[in-house]
Amino acid sequence: FRELRASFRRFAFPMTIAFLVWYFAYVLLAAFAPGFMSTKVAGNINIGLVLGLLQFATTFLITWLYIRHANKNLDPIATELR
Repeated sequence: FRELRASFRRFAFPMTIAFLVWYFAYVLLAAFAPGFMSTKVAGNINIGLVLGLLQFATTFLITWLYIRHANKNLDPIATELR
């Protein structure tokens, strides 16, 4: 059980910290750098919109990475424990 928990924590804690830093950076930019966030990239698309959409992409990426990690590292240990 300790090995299972340690493997989960080695993935979950760094990934959670990385995502929270990325999320709060987006929120702080939106609050304190509206000029930067409203910079046009193409047509009516601005940096704020691009970064907001990247939040969704990051969420899906982290989910995919977790599923891959769980299938490879966590599930075999959990099956053995059962």
